[in-house]
Amino acid sequence: MTYKFLEINDKKYPIKFGFNALRKYSAKTKTSLSDLDKLGANMTLDGALILIYCGIEDGYRAANQDCKISVDDLADLIDTDYDAIAKAMTILSDQMGGSKGKKTKAKKK
Repeated sequence: MTYKFLEINDKKYPIKFGFNALRKYSAKTKTSLSDLDKLGANMTLDGALILIYCGIEDGYRAANQDCKISVDDLADLIDTDYDAIAKAMTILSDQMGGSKGKKTKAKKK
């Protein structure tokens, strides 16, 4: 899985919701593996910020760059772009297989 970019206030941040990001989220929030399939349902604001942060942190890792923002910095960024939460959740859904397009089979000649 490759990283994507989350745009917040015209700045792009690499983001990747792979197993490593979910591992970090689980460790920080004490979420069990069986509860990871319920991501987004009844999530607290703190939980959403931590999830997005873990995705951004892993996106920077995948891009071979240092992550220079904190959860507090992310909260400040979102204060000026509330749509960033929805954009991040769309990326999460895409990367977890939530919006797979219909595959078409190649025609036989």
